[in-house]
Amino acid sequence: MSRRAHQTTPSSLLFGLVAVFLVIAGGGALFFQKGSNPYRTVETLQPSDYFENANSLRGNVYQIEGVILNALAQNPEKGRLFSISVATESRKWPMPIFIPAQLRQINLQKNQSYRAKVRVNDSGILVAQEIQKS
Repeated sequence: MSRRAHQTTPSSLLFGLVAVFLVIAGGGALFFQKGSNPYRTVETLQPSDYFENANSLRGNVYQIEGVILNALAQNPEKGRLFSISVATESRKWPMPIFIPAQLRQINLQKNQSYRAKVRVNDSGILVAQEIQKS
């Protein structure tokens, strides 16, 4: 009876499996790193543009990130108006942000940082479409 030759795993198969694993691991790391900003596809609002002429921004959707300064007004049927401080390289800009009644489940607190997807309404106020703690 003859002996069968012991077959070894080809090294190219081993290198291929390692390469596939590294690609999957890199893709997962990239996915989780980008997951920190859910609004990354939305343009960031520049406060200087907003203060220069908010009327030119009406109807557009942006993202902002800032710290809640104060609650300015509240209407249970319509929503709540806050001031939010948005920081740039040069300074901090206080901006109005309206949280509609549909987002009342979000508990906004003073001196907490939030990221929001906002639309500039016809009167120049930022209306939150989505908001979350950052």
